[in-house]
Amino acid sequence: MNRIYITFILFLITFSTIAQPFVRLPEQLNDDRFAEWIGPAAVVETGVFYFRKAFDLVKKPEKFVVHVSADNRYRLFVNGEKVSFGPAIGDIQLWNYETVDLAPHLKAGRNIVAAQVWNLGPYRGVRQITVQTAFILQGESEQSQLINTNDTWKVKKDTGYYFLHLDYSTVGGGYIAGATDSLIAKAHPWGWETLRFDDTSWDFAKKIGKGNHSGLDTWKGTPWFLQASPILPLEQKKEKTPALLSVHGVAFEPDQYNGQLDVTIPPNQKAEMLFDNRVLTMGFPYLVVSGGKGSKIKIQYQEALFNENGQKDNRDDWRGKTMKGYYDIWMPDGEQRIFVPLWIRVFRYVKITVETGSEALNIHDFYNLFTAYPLQQNARFESGKNDLKRIWDTSWRTVRLCALETYMDCPYYEQIQYIGDTRIQSLISLYVDGDDRMMKNAIRQFNNSMQPMGLTKSSHPNNSTQIIPPFSLIYINMLHDYHMHRSDSAFIRNFIPGMKFILSWFINRIDETGMLGPLPYWNHIDGGTLFTDGSPPGITEGNSAHMSILLAYTLDHAVELLEFYDDPCDVDIYRERSETLKKSTIEMCFDNDRGLLAETPDKNQFSQHTQSMAILADMFDQKQAKLVAQTMMEDTTLIQATLYFRFYLFQALDKAGLGDLMLDNLDNWKFFLEKGFTTFPEHGLHSRSDCHAWSAHPMYDFLSITCGIKPSGIGFETVLISPQLGNLARTEASMPHPLGTIEVRYEQSERNLDAWITLPKGLTGTFKYLDQRIPIQSGEQKITIKK
Repeated sequence: MNRIYITFILFLITFSTIAQPFVRLPEQLNDDRFAEWIGPAAVVETGVFYFRKAFDLVKKPEKFVVHVSADNRYRLFVNGEKVSFGPAIGDIQLWNYETVDLAPHLKAGRNIVAAQVWNLGPYRGVRQITVQTAFILQGESEQSQLINTNDTWKVKKDTGYYFLHLDYSTVGGGYIAGATDSLIAKAHPWGWETLRFDDTSWDFAKKIGKGNHSGLDTWKGTPWFLQASPILPLEQKKEKTPALLSVHGVAFEPDQYNGQLDVTIPPNQKAEMLFDNRVLTMGFPYLVVSGGKGSKIKIQYQEALFNENGQKDNRDDWRGKTMKGYYDIWMPDGEQRIFVPLWIRVFRYVKITVETGSEALNIHDFYNLFTAYPLQQNARFESGKNDLKRIWDTSWRTVRLCALETYMDCPYYEQIQYIGDTRIQSLISLYVDGDDRMMKNAIRQFNNSMQPMGLTKSSHPNNSTQIIPPFSLIYINMLHDYHMHRSDSAFIRNFIPGMKFILSWFINRIDETGMLGPLPYWNHIDGGTLFTDGSPPGITEGNSAHMSILLAYTLDHAVELLEFYDDPCDVDIYRERSETLKKSTIEMCFDNDRGLLAETPDKNQFSQHTQSMAILADMFDQKQAKLVAQTMMEDTTLIQATLYFRFYLFQALDKAGLGDLMLDNLDNWKFFLEKGFTTFPEHGLHSRSDCHAWSAHPMYDFLSITCGIKPSGIGFETVLISPQLGNLARTEASMPHPLGTIEVRYEQSERNLDAWITLPKGLTGTFKYLDQRIPIQSGEQKITIKK
């Protein structure tokens, strides 16, 4: 069996300040003071390694700034204290480093800087890209360059770590997030990060090559193109110990448990303890033990337990159910130790299984160090409806657990930044937090995934190449989203060539009918539907109405971008192709009897998906768009949109003037709450993933559709407020804007709508309700509309 090594750490993790730009000039590559990437003496692809450098200081410095990175991961320690963790995940062309000031941790006299570096090699998660195991630390000043990585550093491989390779049956679903950990404590060099540790038997590190960054000749340096990490350091906070549900094999009853786990498992005994965190969480679980030499500890983690049919049902139910899921293995050495995995674990339920040898094992504590991107809830939505509040709160937890160093589709099974999910996550970030760093980071990474034929990968960073052509188009629409919400021309201009490259791939596949012909690869639109593998009809044979409309919708957004950026070369071509696609699709696929667009010219299948996309692409006038929207919501014979695509369905209702219906179509989300979900899932009750980013879009919908807050000018320089409140009598909301906070409050009766609107200084716009449009200004104003 392939086994993975695990991480133990004896103190809480702290993080560096935000990485600052660090410019490396080309001529520095020949400077002897410039840092080297270093690695083990013998090239080893996988393992856990420790790097150390002792040095002397005449006095404690006021500043001692360094920039640090590794392939694949590192933890940096100074005099036994953890000071940094990374690098934030990227690819070879965008390899991140963190910047940290070591001065607070240094002292006059002898000091030690040490790093734990690990690489899972073939057992790494799909998101993890690697060249070889390596580490680099570059001082910013002449003084801090004293500890630049080179062959004076010492290195040692940890022989206590092994990889645990996981499969579908073990984990309970398709799993690609990487191996978990196994540690033999007696083989681990405890204290390796402290000054007192004796490293005289360790090897000297091997120099791999000078640090490199984008713009330099790679043959002069190394393949990792270094850049300052563009995102914030991760948030970490200690959570309460999970609730204890059941105990077997030890004289300790759940009703004795008061939140402090302190239990002894006798010699030659097998014991099991099942915990429930009550809500799904993510982070680094800590297990504090002593004694137990010769014992084996297995900690297993899952989002939900499985019934006798191998399925999940009500997430609160645990009696009579079994645990599947990834796990870590710890083998104590008899001393007091703290075991912590190398990478995050995601769980609601945890099962700890202990098999002791001749010595009793004492478990003193078990808790989680919650770890996620530090998104803040700077928006609010209040309606007086408890079910809507629960949907808002549960969506927020879903968002939090799907954002780490990148956005992630799901934190447990994949941890991949997919374009389809990321567009939704980015809008939620802009509306609820106001932070655009993760969105910009994703845009850069997706652009960097461009393949030679003209499409992006479906997700990135990713060490494999999966192509989903619709996601390349969604990436362009994500560029347009950023263009509408942020005034940042210098950033967007960088991605115009890639946008054209993608569109040329699609335009070349428009056939003589004026619609898209056959399309290769996996053309996923919406999973969990009657679509085969999530792809709409007409992909293999050609003339897919949905894909033809999605291309037209994207071309229209591309025209807006090109006109704004004064790049007229392709504007006429894009506009003509869009008009042709729309006209041909209407002529070939519109069914006059049903008043709907069919999926293909044979008019055998109809879906909510294609009607939604046609409305968004302005293929109907306002009156017809409203009729199509009404029909697609009433006709249950249509292929129904699932959680993901209801984002586009709700946007289409909004555009057609039926946004009120969004509040009447949240039954799926309410159902999940009834079934004990604490985050929203990938598809349905028996979903593989209990936490999937795309299902959190009601947060955005409440603010943009119900409360009607949208940009009406490029860069959100003006605002349109067009509420569609359904039957809500009183609603309040606020959201961050680059100029400040937008606040709205609505009270409605059968006769009137009263609206109180506050805009930050410098922001103006329009209030729209029914057929009335009223200018609004900075500051507070009240508007009354008679219905």
